[in-house]
Amino acid sequence: MTNDITKPTNRLPELSYAGIDTFLGAETADPEALTPDIDVGFVGVPFDGSVSRRPGTRYGPGALRSASSWYDHFGGQPGGAHNVDVDRHVNHNDITMRDCGDAPTVPNDVEQTRDHVAAYVEAVAESAFPVVLGGDHYITYPSFAGFANTIDGDVGLIHLDAHSDTMDDEEIYGPHWHGSPMARIDDLPKGGYENHAMIGIRSYERADFPDIVEDRGIRVDYAHDVREKGIRTCVEEAIDHATDGTDAVYLTVDIDAVDPSFAPGTGTPEPGGLTSAQLLTAMDLLGACSDIQAMDLMEVAPRLDPTDATQMLGAMAITRFVERRFC
Repeated sequence: MTNDITKPTNRLPELSYAGIDTFLGAETADPEALTPDIDVGFVGVPFDGSVSRRPGTRYGPGALRSASSWYDHFGGQPGGAHNVDVDRHVNHNDITMRDCGDAPTVPNDVEQTRDHVAAYVEAVAESAFPVVLGGDHYITYPSFAGFANTIDGDVGLIHLDAHSDTMDDEEIYGPHWHGSPMARIDDLPKGGYENHAMIGIRSYERADFPDIVEDRGIRVDYAHDVREKGIRTCVEEAIDHATDGTDAVYLTVDIDAVDPSFAPGTGTPEPGGLTSAQLLTAMDLLGACSDIQAMDLMEVAPRLDPTDATQMLGAMAITRFVERRFC
């Protein structure tokens, strides 16, 4: 009997559906093991303990990692690939990336989770550009706080969302829930509404929201402004506002900024939002802004979308940002 099995002489390209899921196929590393030569550190936060409607964002980080493998299947090939949509050559091998796993979370304790996430993101931000995969939108508050601890001065905020998330101390939910992270960031010594720019807001807000916008100097481009002015103008003006007088900018993207016809897998969908193309255009423009030194993408609830479209769009949005920033 002969043995027809021979030892392979070369390594085949990784299949998009094979292997262990990390974002864009990045090697794994603990936050403390990152070194200054690392470009990007991905952090998952599988938490939905502060949602007001439909849960499920605890599964967001895993879904985003899995979806990203499709884009790395092309961009991660030797020699890279050509991104036809933006007419740009991209090579993920030119980006030094690490997936730092998931920050510790306590499912029934928002405040303990907050402290763990802030410390975890701060550890990543000491050496690399942190990209946080949510998780519900409350997690932006501790992520911003951890990142801000590594910056000497004030930090601006660019915020794509259907909701302002400025609700303060709700009778039902209290001060710590996914409707309050921007109010909590405003409490921080390095954050503030004066350097806060919002894009895509279109939900019902508290009656005093227009007063907060006017009195505190928040820049808001509502969804109807995006339709009238175009996404490019809105993003450029948001960058101008958030960078004015600050030493760094944090970018937060709630996937419900996008219309639910494109991204239905989220807990609080609102009709009338951005198209998927507008989101990707925004991420390209934002990726070119060197003042942005940390970002997150929140509120992907994959089990609410049997088509997988939401996590595919979320993963592509992050990928487009990273490619534009580091390729």
